[in-house]
Amino acid sequence: MAARGHVQDPNDRRLRPIYDYLDNGNNKMAIQQADKLLKKHKDLHCAKVLKAIGLQRTGKQDEAFTLAQEVATLEPTDDNSLQALTILYREMHRPELVTKLYEAAVKKVPLSEEYHSHLFMAYARVGEYKKMQQAGMALYKIVPKNPYYFWSVMSLVMQAISAQDEKLAQTMFLPLAERMVEKMVKEEKIEAEAEVQLYFMILERLGKCVEALEVIRGPLGEKLTSELQSRENKCMMLYKRLQRWPECNALAHKLLLKNPDDWQFYPAYFDSLFHLVDQSWSPPEEGEHCSEGSVHHTVVEVVRFVEERIKGEDNKESRSLRGPYLARLELMHRLRERGCPEESLLGEPLELMVQFFNKFGDKPCCITDLKIYLHLLSPEQHVQFINHLSEAVPLGNQEEEGFAFPEDTKALQRHLCVCQLSRALGLHHSLDVDGKLHLITELKAHYHHGLKFGKNALKTELQFSDMYCLMAAHVYIDLWTETGDEDMMWQCLGLLQEGLSHSPSNAQFKLLLLLLYCRLGAMGRVYTSWPNLSQNSCSVSNNGGI
Repeated sequence: MAARGHVQDPNDRRLRPIYDYLDNGNNKMAIQQADKLLKKHKDLHCAKVLKAIGLQRTGKQDEAFTLAQEVATLEPTDDNSLQALTILYREMHRPELVTKLYEAAVKKVPLSEEYHSHLFMAYARVGEYKKMQQAGMALYKIVPKNPYYFWSVMSLVMQAISAQDEKLAQTMFLPLAERMVEKMVKEEKIEAEAEVQLYFMILERLGKCVEALEVIRGPLGEKLTSELQSRENKCMMLYKRLQRWPECNALAHKLLLKNPDDWQFYPAYFDSLFHLVDQSWSPPEEGEHCSEGSVHHTVVEVVRFVEERIKGEDNKESRSLRGPYLARLELMHRLRERGCPEESLLGEPLELMVQFFNKFGDKPCCITDLKIYLHLLSPEQHVQFINHLSEAVPLGNQEEEGFAFPEDTKALQRHLCVCQLSRALGLHHSLDVDGKLHLITELKAHYHHGLKFGKNALKTELQFSDMYCLMAAHVYIDLWTETGDEDMMWQCLGLLQEGLSHSPSNAQFKLLLLLLYCRLGAMGRVYTSWPNLSQNSCSVSNNGGI
């Protein structure tokens, strides 16, 4: 137990057996040992509390509480009793009693750093923010350490956050917190990154974006090192709020030069460009464009920048990064939305998406990357696009079933991506009944063939070819919806059950089965299947739908 390390002689030897029994879950023996010890040493308060813990854990809550209160009314100041009572009250879900415990201890031992810090934490557990503020300052006066001072500042911020009156937060709590931090800044006493983070939080809540930006870009901002690019991210956020689009553009440009695969800065780069275009912004004739450096304020400059990043990736010997290629599609999408003629500078969307597939088609993310840009293709290009992608999928010779299958998992992933994109474009839905039945036969054949790649997979792992099974199930549902043929539904249920036998952890199979059982009115199956689903499974499924 936590208190055990603080037991001091001569009681250490006496109390140790009780601690051991409690640690091992032998609560009855702990109670018996405490009774024996109390017969010899009636004033050993810690033994009473340990007995109360044993009683609490054996279901005798009333006896435990009565015994604990006997000790608490004596206002003990020994560390053993205080920590044991803290543990007991926590198990009783009575954290408010811990505050009273340490309030009494602090009165008796006013210079104890440990008791003051315990009192502060006790207030924190019950949300007594005003008392937290007072306890923090009292602790700082005893032991002038920065963390204690900023505990008090944070307590003020918490009072502002929890205040029902927003005006009170903006006119009293936050300004007071700001003044307290400014005092430490003027005295050059800021030491830790957390202190700068707190200062930034205060200024942000006060809406003082200019002052916050000065802090981040100044010497204090150099302390922000725990998170990658924390300083740059905060600057970017503030530039957007202040609508300083030149600085936003220049900073995004600099960061993308360092890491062209960092997607979070591409939207900021494009957003700032179009704001500058709308404002007809032009750089000054002399000097830097802005405090962050040069600004790309025309579409042509941004197109050139993106193309240069792609050229750099094409010339690499190692595998290319997806970021620049996705950025080109995103820029094309935005230019088309605005009706900009410069869209043609980027090329044909069909060719660009085929190029993207050729480079990244063996990655599971390729389908989600391309899916959001399929609208760039005209309806007449859909079949042509799928045909181009199919040509880039390495398949083996045709087997007895009349289908050619991928020979490794990378080729399988490419073929899966083509199938999923076909469905996303509506090509599966446009087939007639015979076409859909043939498609189901092909998908099932690919599913069964792909199972060989996951022979040694654990039960918690998914099969590489699971998505074939899921798509076939959806085509069965399409047929059932169109024709009303219930045989399609039963075929679908059988296929999904087969899929679960190979991938017991596949949440999408489970959820689709539940949906079908509900539509069939088979509630008994729903009740038996539902416990097999976890919240995590549902989350995974939502992130990985077709």
